[in-house]
Amino acid sequence: MTPGYAKFREVRFFSSLDGLRALSIAGVIWFHSWWGTPYFPQFQRIPVLRQGSFGVEIFFVISGFLITTLLLRERDRCGEISIRDFYIRRALRIWPLYYATIALYVVVVLIFERNWRGQCFFHYLPSFLTYTYTWFISPKWNGGIFNLAWTLCTEEQFYAFWPLVLRFFRGFRSSAMIVALIALRYAAGYGWTNRILPPGWLPTRILLSASIAICLGVLLAQALHSERGFRWLYSVLGRKWSALLMLAALAASLFPVHMHYIVPLLATTALVGACVIREDNGLASILRLRPIAYMGVLSYGMYLFNSLSIHAVQLALSRTGLLYPPLVFPLALGLATATAWVSYRYFESRFLKLKTRFSRVHPAPAERATDGIADPRTGVPVHP
Repeated sequence: MTPGYAKFREVRFFSSLDGLRALSIAGVIWFHSWWGTPYFPQFQRIPVLRQGSFGVEIFFVISGFLITTLLLRERDRCGEISIRDFYIRRALRIWPLYYATIALYVVVVLIFERNWRGQCFFHYLPSFLTYTYTWFISPKWNGGIFNLAWTLCTEEQFYAFWPLVLRFFRGFRSSAMIVALIALRYAAGYGWTNRILPPGWLPTRILLSASIAICLGVLLAQALHSERGFRWLYSVLGRKWSALLMLAALAASLFPVHMHYIVPLLATTALVGACVIREDNGLASILRLRPIAYMGVLSYGMYLFNSLSIHAVQLALSRTGLLYPPLVFPLALGLATATAWVSYRYFESRFLKLKTRFSRVHPAPAERATDGIADPRTGVPVHP
């Protein structure tokens, strides 16, 4: 057996991924702290500053990898994938906080946004509620209140179809479908398929809402799940310094002002692979630091609360004349973290504990189940 493969298959919690989530959400909040300020034009001209929004793509790669790994391991262990249990676990993780946040936004918009921005929000409210926002967004309303819903819609659409594909298509066929989806999505994005997929047509919008980053995470999981794929990737990503090298490659790929989008996506996929292929990777000592890892645990709530947190900080600082993005960022990061902690501790955890009832893996005592991959540190589930 390939060295390291058996150990990889036994890992129930990839300890570096929470740290990567923390870096991702920090990047997103950093980007949003500049958005809409007078400093945004000069921010856009400095690549090292403006790429924080790419943190969303890191989330997507991690999600594609983890979900696929969990489903493949369940199929190997149980002979098939329980679609019902998967959907229930996803709903318990995503829906309570998501719909509670929408309800909060409805109240805030009714009180404070009785203008075109409020009209935009209520125009898209049905698509927020049904995770179809990415299918109907238009340039006229782009960037409005709760625009952050596009990421949740993208992930929920992936959760809706991918388990079914894995349930009925095994091995090469499921991988081939993902490769075909990436190729078609890429071609549609560049307008190469306009004759068969006219711009603005609903099937075209549905295709364009598919995430290449999630697809790459899926392919990474499938490759690592097979011994042959693991052997090949281990030769590239299995050195202790590989994670640090892949992080440097990602940073370098984000620096050009006009970057080719697929390059940082591939670098991100390689970074995630290097962080999971061996637990003692070169970034582990940093990514496992307790404050960083715990921020990763809270990252879902932080993402949903980040816009409100930034707006609250900007409103407070505007009254003092200190509305500078480098000052907004740490304050908004702290406020989003605190708000997400309260939500996680007193609201989300009640639903997350129910997930174990619908898991075909029963974690050992004092472990927490993340849909089958357990973290031995605490007793409450987190999202994969």
